[in-house]
Amino acid sequence: MKHITVLVIGLLISYTAYASKDIKVYPKESCQEIYKAIGTFLVLADGEWKEGNGENAMFYSTASANYATIYQAVCKK
Repeated sequence: MKHITVLVIGLLISYTAYASKDIKVYPKESCQEIYKAIGTFLVLADGEWKEGNGENAMFYSTASANYATIYQAVCKK
């Protein structure tokens, strides 16, 4: 699960960096999925934090922040 998440985040960030000169707005459906992923990662981070697993909480929190950056760059125009 973590490897897939890291791969997806990496691909989205690299696409964003590549397309930064000519950023186009994502379709509404894609933006909704990114928005849902942000919430999912925040819920996972909160659960891990409450269980005392700071390392996993930081992982999910970072993933959420990365998705939020992508959302801001390609969905909020």
